[in-house]
Amino acid sequence: MIGLATDHDVQFILARAKDSANEGVLQQNVISQDQALQMVWLILEQGGYYFVYRNVDQSVAGWILVGENIDHITNQPHAFIFELYVLPAYRNHGIAKHLLHAAITYGKKRGYNEIRLNVFANNFAKKIYQHLGFQDFQTIMAKKL
Repeated sequence: MIGLATDHDVQFILARAKDSANEGVLQQNVISQDQALQMVWLILEQGGYYFVYRNVDQSVAGWILVGENIDHITNQPHAFIFELYVLPAYRNHGIAKHLLHAAITYGKKRGYNEIRLNVFANNFAKKIYQHLGFQDFQTIMAKKL
């Protein structure tokens, strides 16, 4: 069900980079396909991996992009979830939880002591993360000018 993405899978995922990125920031069409691809390619070039969730027919239902990040205060590396996306037709079936468990396993196997991710405060996915033991780590605040 979950495995490393093949080259074909990565092409499938990258064709949907804009959708995933815009949903992640809770807005529509603020991130272009080119911008989304630039963000993803940087992560992949730095050793990031896509894991995919496959349906029984082997089609991709969702994916998670994990890699390494550095805490700029402590200078310590940690595993990091850069992207999590489940195609709309497959949501509410526990796929995100399976993908998150794969990312956690990835981090443990590589010897990291921590795995992190960014999520917007009002993103519905925050409840999933909290259910799996993720805790608020820092808060970024904004004020419109």
